[in-house]
Amino acid sequence: MSAPKRFAVLGSGNGGRAFCAQIAAKGYPVVMYEPLEATPDYQKLKVEKEMFLEGNIQAGGTMHDVTMDIAAAVSNADVIFVVVPSFAHQPIFEKMIPHLADGQHVIIVPGNYGGFLLKKMMAGVSSREVAVSETASLPYACRIRTYNTVMIHKKKFRMKIASSPASTNAFAVETMNDIFGGYIEYFAGANLLETDLDNLNQTLHPMPVLLNYGEVEKRPDTFRHYMDGVTPLVAEQMLAMDNERLALGKALGLDLMPTMDQLKMYYGGNDTDNYYDYVNSPESPYTDIVGHNVRSRYLTEDVPCLHVPSLELAAIVGVDMPVTRICVQLTSVLHGTDYFYEGITLEKIGLAGKTPTEIIQVAS
Repeated sequence: MSAPKRFAVLGSGNGGRAFCAQIAAKGYPVVMYEPLEATPDYQKLKVEKEMFLEGNIQAGGTMHDVTMDIAAAVSNADVIFVVVPSFAHQPIFEKMIPHLADGQHVIIVPGNYGGFLLKKMMAGVSSREVAVSETASLPYACRIRTYNTVMIHKKKFRMKIASSPASTNAFAVETMNDIFGGYIEYFAGANLLETDLDNLNQTLHPMPVLLNYGEVEKRPDTFRHYMDGVTPLVAEQMLAMDNERLALGKALGLDLMPTMDQLKMYYGGNDTDNYYDYVNSPESPYTDIVGHNVRSRYLTEDVPCLHVPSLELAAIVGVDMPVTRICVQLTSVLHGTDYFYEGITLEKIGLAGKTPTEIIQVAS
């Protein structure tokens, strides 16, 4: 099976630009799609068509094109990367679906149940045979430094990817290992649901904000989410939440990875046995992450897009998730938003009324 040669990256944020640089460094044609507006960054990139990585990965190259025309971005691509926050999945998919063709492969980074949403949106609208893959996370902790340069603070060592149909996952693994070869190793996950539930953001992000809410509000530009927010007692509650996630996975017949094991797989092993010690260890990439306020994606994305579907799945299999539920309730009150309703419900992604076996079938 030969690797694909033409790529589209839908998204122009930290991850989207980093993916463009990674693909361009391999010499493959890649088109970056700007989904929002013709910013000064976009105007420069449209002319220069270059993107670079610095820091933990030093690479880059020339992109084939930079465009706001999604048809031009998607139509000639073998593989389409969707690298946007969860709330942008639906509008991106609405624009993308009419231009998809048989045999294309859509990879959503990170998945956040986007694969289920895309399959639902395509049902009855498009007869195209398109494979869908998800990763649980971005392959690196990264931030845009300048318009054409992304700082890679630390890359991950190994990552999981899963696909539907499952028979296409070998292609997805081969594709990712071709692009990221020498930097990150990708391996096969069981199905889309396993990948969604193994997103460690649901454990690492909401609780340190909620339990330090006043301090985050006072100094959002300097508060360090991990170094200041993860204390020994906060880490205990994070572990309680992670144990709920693992119990949910077991009830669904999924072999999920504890968040601590994922951290060590991603960034390097050591002898720490709790989140507080790990984020303060030399292997942690999180020392300089600041600037997440009380309405950042650590709450507005991860609570509705990761906690809410977990709770609805838990209700089906009879698993109690009190810590996770408290997070959704408290965030809803603090933000004046009913995240139980606004979040990713099973109804919205086409899984309402299905049995666990039927959900796994859709995920595979």
